[in-house]
Amino acid sequence: MRSIVFEGITWGKYEELRKKDKVIHKNLCKILKEMQRGNPSKGLGKPKQLKHNLSGYWSRRLSHGDRLIYKFDDNAIYIFAIGGHYDSF
Repeated sequence: MRSIVFEGITWGKYEELRKKDKVIHKNLCKILKEMQRGNPSKGLGKPKQLKHNLSGYWSRRLSHGDRLIYKFDDNAIYIFAIGGHYDSF
């Protein structure tokens, strides 16, 4: 099972989401569990490999406007952004 590593301010975003929007937070938790146990490039949230300046990163939908941006290797899943579109990444 892979570890989850929250980079930068993403742990704060995770906690903020937990308090502000329980539906999206629950969806995020479900996605994180699935990624830990299986293939992080498949499953819920329509995983999409990003291009151009975000090459090497992946995105999953949390809601219509919110995304999870991450990278992964054999040992861990690195969370780089939780929330709005990648323009703010």
